[in-house]
Amino acid sequence: MSKSCPKCQSTNIETDGARGEAVCTNCGHVLEECAIVSEVQFSENAGGQSSVVGQFVPEHGLSGFRGAPGYGGFSKESREVTLANGKRIIQHIAGCLRLASNHVEVAHRFFQQAVQKNFIQGRRTNSVVAACLYIVCRRLKTSHMLIDFAEVLQIDVYDLGNVFLKFCKELHIKLDPIDPSLYIRRFASMLEFEEKTHQVAHTALRIVARMNREWMITGRRPAGICGAGLIIAAKMHGFNRTETQIAQVVRICDGTLKKRLSEFDETGASDLTVSEFNSLFKAGSATDFVDDEKYKEEESKWWWDSKCAPPSMKNQTKKKKISSSPSSRSQSVSEFSMEGLQDQVKQLHIPVAFRL
Repeated sequence: MSKSCPKCQSTNIETDGARGEAVCTNCGHVLEECAIVSEVQFSENAGGQSSVVGQFVPEHGLSGFRGAPGYGGFSKESREVTLANGKRIIQHIAGCLRLASNHVEVAHRFFQQAVQKNFIQGRRTNSVVAACLYIVCRRLKTSHMLIDFAEVLQIDVYDLGNVFLKFCKELHIKLDPIDPSLYIRRFASMLEFEEKTHQVAHTALRIVARMNREWMITGRRPAGICGAGLIIAAKMHGFNRTETQIAQVVRICDGTLKKRLSEFDETGASDLTVSEFNSLFKAGSATDFVDDEKYKEEESKWWWDSKCAPPSMKNQTKKKKISSSPSSRSQSVSEFSMEGLQDQVKQLHIPVAFRL
């Protein structure tokens, strides 16, 4: 069926396939403009070169490729180039860290939002891409750490963390706190426990669960918790792993690991034997405790008297002890003098030369 002009009802319609236009030759009315077709056509110029007829419309928008008269090629807009480059980097990082294809797709959608909100302006594309992938890993609870992305891209982990926090704030993304148990089996497989890898990891999960009840996980990085749990579990199974070996695997310094071990030494679980510690858990479970009267009594006592309570509660308890007994104030001050003075010095920002 031939087209007719809606103005003059004429059937003399001239079509231009290269420009995608249809014009009435009688009154000059434009019937179609920039028509979209599914087929691809080519034309040959006087020099014998072939070029695509019309304009290619990509999946992501209407302004992807445009014909370049006189050059026979294509030109991309800046945003399309940025999206394509971001997806290429996402696929590269995902390949290095062995992430699935669904991680790539979700991370690319996050990157598209970053481009739309101009979040990449003034920031490196690699950092924004890594932040998008890390958000996906946090949501899906995989055993990938932020330092893994920093090593692949060879960038500073603190700079990457800064971009990650700002991106979460920009998109109002709320993530759950990191569970240290996600990394236990990964680190255990790197410590060469051979056939006892599963047993050591299972014991380390129990130790981390106990640390969680002792408030040791709150406010602390998961790598230090994993390192302390693994070194204790290794000794419980007869493996001699040094603090340096554990620190290199979990990527923390020796001082952090020693501090986590000293904090665990202050808990009641450190006084238990191996058989007593295992009896606190149900058979076949790594996190559930046996529901008996002895444990309930210990739990009730620990809730208020544990030395590894949250730092705010611990400091508040010390202040109450000092203020409640004026007669023994000098003795209490002598016991907590160094720690209390150090906290005050940090708050007052006194120069290092004048610190005690």
